Amino acid sequence: MNPFERIKAKVRTELIDKIPRKWKKIGEVLIVDFDLVPNKDKKIIAETYASELKVKTVIQKNKVNGELRKPKHTELLFGTDTVTKISEYGLTYNIDLSEIMWSPGNTGWRSALAGPNKVSDFYSFENPKIIIDYFAGIGYFALQMAKGYPESKIIAIDKNPKSVEYLKINAKENKIENMEIINDDCRNVQTQADVIHLGYIGNTADFLEHTHNSLNNNGIAIFHEAYHNSWLGFKSRSEWGIIPEKFSKLMEEKGFNVEKFDRVKFYGPSKSHIIARLKKN
Repeated sequence: MNPFERIKAKVRTELIDKIPRKWKKIGEVLIVDFDLVPNKDKKIIAETYASELKVKTVIQKNKVNGELRKPKHTELLFGTDTVTKISEYGLTYNIDLSEIMWSPGNTGWRSALAGPNKVSDFYSFENPKIIIDYFAGIGYFALQMAKGYPESKIIAIDKNPKSVEYLKINAKENKIENMEIINDDCRNVQTQADVIHLGYIGNTADFLEHTHNSLNNNGIAIFHEAYHNSWLGFKSRSEWGIIPEKFSKLMEEKGFNVEKFDRVKFYGPSKSHIIARLKKN
């Protein structure tokens, strides 16, 4: 019997068609959408989910928005502790899910050199002296790059003080010694780099001018963003690795050539989260 079947067996019959079949288990915290469940039943059902899925806390699914990519509002349905730990590709990440986002769908792409060949191809750089992560968060990508390039200096920048708090914890716990951490807007940092990582969704292209100015000659930028599939021209899975013409032209206008392009995951019903490796012209 799968977990959902076990949960169904403990729920009143009239509620079975209202309880969610999907959820996100992040460490010891469960994020789930109980919008269809009557308010009077939410907490008891959340307790059932917690028991069957072996978590300490259940949080109502909510939107992540704003420049700092924070959960808009946190509704605790079971438990009180929203801090948890995640292990991934040889690293551990501490995070407070009431304050900071975590995307399980990005797992493979956070692996950098430690992951699948498709990912490591994007993150293979030739003896970089300085790598800057403009949107480091709690160290999603920066920690792996620091681990993969121990002779390089990694500068991890984030505007969210809570993310920086956990980034410092995670760097220490993972024994990362080649990282400088800065709590600021990346556009206020003028350091030149060989590689700049842009792990952001929303208006990433707005940061390309500063990226271009901050890269050394022939520098590399790793660019994340979400676009409508219709704009990208995606029609089938076989096209995901092809560089879209519109995207290539947009990057040329920003002063970059697109070396590699791929789709990370669906981003809603009609969008895709993409990654591109850009080389400064």
